[in-house]
Amino acid sequence: MLFFESDGRRLAYEDLGDGPSLILVHGWGAAGWEWRQEGWVDSLSKDRRLLIPDILGHGASAKPHDLAPYATERLGRDMVALMDATGVRQADIAGYSMGASVALAAVVAGPDRFRALVAGGIPPHDPTDRVDMARSLRGQGPVSDRALSYRDWAARWPDNDMQALTCCMEAGCTPPDCSELSLFGGEALIVAGSRDWRREVTERIAGCLPGGRFLAIEGTDHMGTFHDVRFKAAVAAFLNEVSPA
Repeated sequence: MLFFESDGRRLAYEDLGDGPSLILVHGWGAAGWEWRQEGWVDSLSKDRRLLIPDILGHGASAKPHDLAPYATERLGRDMVALMDATGVRQADIAGYSMGASVALAAVVAGPDRFRALVAGGIPPHDPTDRVDMARSLRGQGPVSDRALSYRDWAARWPDNDMQALTCCMEAGCTPPDCSELSLFGGEALIVAGSRDWRREVTERIAGCLPGGRFLAIEGTDHMGTFHDVRFKAAVAAFLNEVSPA
């Protein structure tokens, strides 16, 4: 595991392979290892250099217990700081779920630094929902079935810090506004499962990006899409088209 600093905080990452640089941004409650666990590293590392960070509050990265560091725009700037630390002038970036929001924030923070974007299963821009979910996870409000599923997901890894994760939930996760996204001129593949309740917002965001194209993976829910071989194949084909090795 390697480390870099952003805004005075220590963040972990992996650096694998050779070729055009691709940053892979994981979802809430997981860490960079999920890209390897779900076969993405095997799918993409042959012809690309993969930079795989642990987002602030996750994995081996710093885990502050206050809200401000987890603002989505700050998490996006962390991805630009990773590029600076590794000497990468331009990269492609891909994120899923919360990682999609971070990837979108990154291309807003440094639109000239990114060639192409992949974002899948994008969370809605609903701060109230995120605050309610975080409070529920802290035991400060009613615990819905959805909150239980988030808590159970995070509890699968004993190194997770629930206080840090709830701060991240409350402060981050939401994508930038459409007006901000319209400034990114690169190609973008925006993906959701046909059964994912995030499909509508994900498809709408594709329309905010001048180079956006939307793909629905038929028959999959949120996590099913991330696992699906059709999604992996579509991403590989897209990157080979717009950012060939």
